[in-house]
Amino acid sequence: MELPKEGRFISSEFPILRENLTKIDQAMMEVEEKVDQKAPSKHTHSISEVADLEAALKGKMAADKTFSFADLSDIEGAQDAANNYVLYKASNNHFTFGSAISLLGSHQHKTEDIIGLDEFRAKLNEDLTAYGRLKQANEWQNYNKFTSKVTMSGGLELLGNSSLNLTHNNKVVISLSASGSLLKGPLKVDGDLVYAKTEVDAFQQEIWAEMRLLRKCIFNIPIEIKILESGKISWPNGVTDDAVVQVWAWGAGGGGDKTSGYGGGGGECVIRTLTRKEFYGHEDIVIGKGGHIENVNKNPRDGGNTTVGKQLIVAEGGKTATNAGCGRGGGITGGQGENVNKGISAGSSLYGGGGGSLGRGSRGNSVYGGGGGTYGRSPGLSEYGGRGGETGEKGKVPGGGGGYVADGGDGMVLLKIWL
Repeated sequence: MELPKEGRFISSEFPILRENLTKIDQAMMEVEEKVDQKAPSKHTHSISEVADLEAALKGKMAADKTFSFADLSDIEGAQDAANNYVLYKASNNHFTFGSAISLLGSHQHKTEDIIGLDEFRAKLNEDLTAYGRLKQANEWQNYNKFTSKVTMSGGLELLGNSSLNLTHNNKVVISLSASGSLLKGPLKVDGDLVYAKTEVDAFQQEIWAEMRLLRKCIFNIPIEIKILESGKISWPNGVTDDAVVQVWAWGAGGGGDKTSGYGGGGGECVIRTLTRKEFYGHEDIVIGKGGHIENVNKNPRDGGNTTVGKQLIVAEGGKTATNAGCGRGGGITGGQGENVNKGISAGSSLYGGGGGSLGRGSRGNSVYGGGGGTYGRSPGLSEYGGRGGETGEKGKVPGGGGGYVADGGDGMVLLKIWL
C-alpha cells in the first residue's frame, strides 16, 4: 500500500486511500477463508489417530515399579562426594552426602574411653615438675613466652637457616641470621657514631665530586674570554649548566692628581669560581672606566667599579689622590698611599689595588689588583693586573692607577671556562 506523503495535495490522496481500502478488504476475506479451514483451539484425538504414540507408550516403565538402593549407579552428586562419605537426610527432606565426623557434631567422651590418656598425663606432670631446671637437652617448639629475665652461661646457637629476632613495641631491633643481619640505628661504638654504607657512599660521592672539580681546575686547560666593554656575556658552544666558570674582575684605576702630585690607586681584583647555571639572571657586565681628568686644574675622578650581574660580583675602582694623601687602591684590602708630606712608600696589596706614590715614595704594588700610579718614580707593578702609570702616563688595563696628571686604566673581566 502506498502511504500518504507530506507536501502532496489532499485531492490526490483520496484516490490512493480508496485503493488501499480495497486492498485491506481483499486481505481480510483471505484471512477469514483460511481460519474457516482450521480446527478449534480445543479438540481431542483418539490414540490411533496419533502416529506411533501407542507403540511408544508400550515401551515405557510401569508407574508403580520400584528399585533397590544397590541397583542405583547414577545418583546425582555421588560422583562428586569423597570416598567414605555417607548418605544422610537433610533438613529439607532431601538426601545428600557428608562425612561421618561432621554428622556426629560436638560430643564428649569419658577419660577412661580415651586410649593412652593416662600415660600422656603422667609424662606431662613429670615435664612440668622439672621445667626450668632441665639438665638434659631441651628443645623449644612453637611459641614460648618468658616473663622474667633469661640468662645463659653458654652461647646461643642458631641451627640451619634459623634466625633470631629481638623486637620492641612490635618493631624489629636486632635480626640475626646466617644469610644477613639487621641492627636498628643509630649505632654508636665507644660513643662514636657508626655510619651506614649508604651514608658513607653519599660522603664518598661528595668527595669524588670535589676531587673531579679540583682535577678539572688543575689539569684541564680552560677557555679564556676577555671582556673589555660593557654588555652581555656571550657563551661559547658546549658550555653546559654544570660547567665550571672562574671569574676574574678588575675595577678601574683612579686618575693621577696635579694638585697633590700623587698617582691614582689601582683597581681591586675579585676572583670567584661558579658554575654556568649560577649566571642565570646575572649575565650583564659593566666595565669600570678609568678615573678621567677633564681639566688639569680639577681633581680627576675615581676609577669606576666593575660589576657582574646584579651585584653577583663587584670589583671596586681605585681612588684618586687628594690633598690628604696618595691615591688609595680599590677594595677593602687596597693599599693606602702615605701622607703627602712624608713622600715615602705607597701601600701595596694582594687583591686590592696598589696605592699611588709621590716623589721619592716607592710604588704601590699588587699581586692581583692594579698597580698604583706615580710621579717621578717607577710605577706600581702587578703580576695579574695592569701596571700603574708613570708621570703623565695612563694606567694600564686592567685597573692600573693613572700617573701624575693622567687617567686610570679601565677595568676588565676575564672568564675561565672548563668544559
